[in-house]
Amino acid sequence: MMDRRSYLATAALAATGLAGCAGTNPEDSGDAKLGGQPTKTLGTTPSGAQRLSFGETLSLPRVDVTLSEPEAIQEYRWEQDGAEQTVEAGEGKQWMVVHTRASNTADRTVRLPLTSNFGGVVGDIVYHPGRNKSPTAKYVGGKVDAGESHEGDMMFLLPEDVTVEQFRVLYGEARPDGKRHAWWASSTGGN
Repeated sequence: MMDRRSYLATAALAATGLAGCAGTNPEDSGDAKLGGQPTKTLGTTPSGAQRLSFGETLSLPRVDVTLSEPEAIQEYRWEQDGAEQTVEAGEGKQWMVVHTRASNTADRTVRLPLTSNFGGVVGDIVYHPGRNKSPTAKYVGGKVDAGESHEGDMMFLLPEDVTVEQFRVLYGEARPDGKRHAWWASSTGGN
């Protein structure tokens, strides 16, 4: 059994360890990394997943989603407070940038897919998109009014030897009409 002093010391140590996790910038969603990290392996391809080539549109009830052909980059630039900012992917890394457009095709407010509904896949490794630091260039899903669209870039931090032909994007979420899955791949990649 832990006495009160040991308990308080343990609680204080745990709070100190978590102190940096919450973030203090009200504009920061908490994901301060450019590009995502691999988080899991893909056990199996979701059954019934629709297969598309980059540039093709996935038509869901009330929402259309289009992912453009990815672009591999080593350096990312954006403007902040009138000054150009630059960050490099790092040794042995690159970003795969995928321009994303989602449109509300309904006559009422709907929710567009979130970045958390997408994963970049190389082989059987899944990479989640990180936050694009350019507020005008990043894709953000969420609720939109009838006829509105959101578009911008999703960025995936990958090993530098990954080619566009090896890279796929998996979409998956539970929509009001049921669970949906789709794959986008390069038309020349054979995925």
